[in-house]
Amino acid sequence: MRKYLVLLFVVFLAMPVFAISADISEVGIGARPLSLGSAYTALSDDGSALFTNPAGISNKAGMQLISMAGQLLEDVNYVMFGISNPSPIGDLGICYINASTGSIPLTTLTRTVTQDVVTQTGSTDYYSNIIGLVYARQLYSNVSIGGNLKFFSQGFSNTSGDMSGAVGTGMDLDLGLKWNPAKGIKLGLMAQNILPATMGGKFIWVKNNIEEGIPAVLMLGSSLKLWGREEAFMERDQELNLTIDSEMRPVQLRPGLWHIGVEWWPVSSFALRLGLDQAARATETGVGVDSNLTGGIGLRFNSFTFDYAYHQYGDLMENNTHFFSFGYVGSEKLKVDVPFMSKGEKSPAAPALIKPRPVLMTFDDVPEGFWAKEPIEYLATLGTMTGYPDGTFHPENALTRAEMAALLVKAKGFEVVPVDSALFTDLPVSHWAASYVNIAVQRGYVKGYPDNTFKPAKEMTRAEAVAVISRFAGLSEYSTISSKPFPDVSTDFWAAKIITSAKIAGLLEYLSGKEFEQDAPLTRAEAAEILSKTKFAKEKIKGLIEAE
Repeated sequence: MRKYLVLLFVVFLAMPVFAISADISEVGIGARPLSLGSAYTALSDDGSALFTNPAGISNKAGMQLISMAGQLLEDVNYVMFGISNPSPIGDLGICYINASTGSIPLTTLTRTVTQDVVTQTGSTDYYSNIIGLVYARQLYSNVSIGGNLKFFSQGFSNTSGDMSGAVGTGMDLDLGLKWNPAKGIKLGLMAQNILPATMGGKFIWVKNNIEEGIPAVLMLGSSLKLWGREEAFMERDQELNLTIDSEMRPVQLRPGLWHIGVEWWPVSSFALRLGLDQAARATETGVGVDSNLTGGIGLRFNSFTFDYAYHQYGDLMENNTHFFSFGYVGSEKLKVDVPFMSKGEKSPAAPALIKPRPVLMTFDDVPEGFWAKEPIEYLATLGTMTGYPDGTFHPENALTRAEMAALLVKAKGFEVVPVDSALFTDLPVSHWAASYVNIAVQRGYVKGYPDNTFKPAKEMTRAEAVAVISRFAGLSEYSTISSKPFPDVSTDFWAAKIITSAKIAGLLEYLSGKEFEQDAPLTRAEAAEILSKTKFAKEKIKGLIEAE
């Protein structure tokens, strides 16, 4: 009896109430999306995008991997795997899903005058597979499209006797769109199983050549980053995402469904998730809705991920399922606009297709999701900033005056030669930064103190560092200012005018909505972030991309 229940449960999960569907991707598409109530159409920023919105894989520059395993009713094995990677023609991927259960009894019924006798004559295994071929392309810096051509197969291992022909195959197509209209806001559109039957969008059973339609599904999604470095409402080190999806089935008489999820990253390596995942169910009076609670956690180390999801399925506790995912997430793509071209129009110097982001220098202590990961890696690859011999960067270490001088000289690429005489009393020619300081002083980037000292080991305050980098960037100091550049910087503060210049020039975006904290030591991560926003550094980063 349990085997029969398991089989019915598999069929029910793949059933859009009125017609059996071959699309078992409705059961699960990664532990992270499942823990968010399957509200992932707009977020879609890891390998799960292969299933939830293929346009999402174009937002990453490197290879992505995702895998998931779980058991439904302790008897149905559910496994999925996906991989994607950029190519010269766009982002390509392949994904696979399998649901299976074994040892389903086959029986015969013999009726006598006194009783009915059920005799087991054998057993069979059930399987259902999907293989998807995925393509995605980034049209603009904030718009991506993608598609997933899916091939279905399902059936039973024992196809003898009455089970003859109990196998089938089919195909269909998903199309996705992802749009980031504003800072911290993502929108997504996913149209599943849209291929007409005349073009092959159907499932065909071998026995009697029976054709079944694969119901189309329309998903509209939104994702808001309420907290974070690129937030919609509040900027802070922690990250809080709210995701909402609306599900509609245009050709079926069933209610619209909602999927809602909340994801909180208290630190860059750990996440907590909660969700509500609605699903349609058949009732005596028609079609009802189950509101299933979901939850889970996520771990991220460098680019490797582990996710766990708990998911309710209806009112029965034994239906509640645990899913586990492992994955690898590539780095974010540099945002570059690629315009549409009219027919016959030739591309300018650069080709119309997005190039993969170049291989960047990475550091063990700058993990995926770290707020200044991209500027650190670009400047390190350019040789502007360097790490330590043990493969670390120490992004939270304060920057010293000597390090700032070296940073600016390396950024300009000046030839560094040994100095013959000391420029400052506390900076002998044998000091590692003597040559850098000498050039930086000559160029007017840094200055010494009235007592002819430089204090190379002194940590730079945020105000001092912004003034130095602003001079380096060629910014002009405002002659007068009528308002505070930051709530805690008075208009008569010695650096208020140059801080205002830096803020207006976009060098201090990471401090938007925060206090300036003028006496706080500037960290190496902050130095990388500010320097990467200068016109000079932007041109060098662009050159690095184009040279790849």
